[in-house]
Amino acid sequence: MIASAEPPETLPLTERTRVLLPGLYAWLLTVGLPVMARGVRSGPRFTAALALVTLLLALSIVGQRLAVARALGIYLFVFCSALTWALLGSDLSPAHLDRVRTALGTLGWVLYAFGWGRVRTLPEAAGEPQIGPGAPLVPRARLHTRAVPIVAFSVCTALVCEGLAFRVDRPEHAVLAHGAAAACALLVLSAGSRIALAQGTRVELASGAQRLNAVALRGALLAVLFAVGLVWAALK
Repeated sequence: MIASAEPPETLPLTERTRVLLPGLYAWLLTVGLPVMARGVRSGPRFTAALALVTLLLALSIVGQRLAVARALGIYLFVFCSALTWALLGSDLSPAHLDRVRTALGTLGWVLYAFGWGRVRTLPEAAGEPQIGPGAPLVPRARLHTRAVPIVAFSVCTALVCEGLAFRVDRPEHAVLAHGAAAACALLVLSAGSRIALAQGTRVELASGAQRLNAVALRGALLAVLFAVGLVWAALK
């Protein structure tokens, strides 16, 4: 018989605190302080107070009904906060916002979202874990010593491609340059990883004629594009 994990009613105080403190912090900076300003109507103040009540209520029942607590603390709390922002309207325009307080409030919301997460515990059977400890997994193969310089060279080359794109001064060409640089960087990294993984293994190369036929179509397309570019540059 598999024993159940730790029941929700035995949640330690630290797990409630890691949700309460970021929630109060985010609510105070992004919801409470804006509705405390002079001239704010009663509607936003009511929804802001409702958001705070739902947060406290969720943490009070999290030990008995975790699903209901999450519905209150995540969905209803965020909904009431968003409704408060919508009712504030122009009071939350960029001209009236404090950038530092907004950034700190954003950090508070991020911490609040992570606070509701929990690490799953492994199920236990007869007091013993079902998954026993064992020897560490050993990789099937190790990288060749030449793989590290190849990867380093490909990374440096990709960074050089990205850096060359910043040399384009014309705005209408800068977007194309950055797109081409990103594509070249990805191709270099992909090719470098394949070459690094292939080190130490025997690879059968095709004949020269077969390799030439494989790139014939791409080479012809590049030659046509190059010719078109030369004609366009001459006519311009």
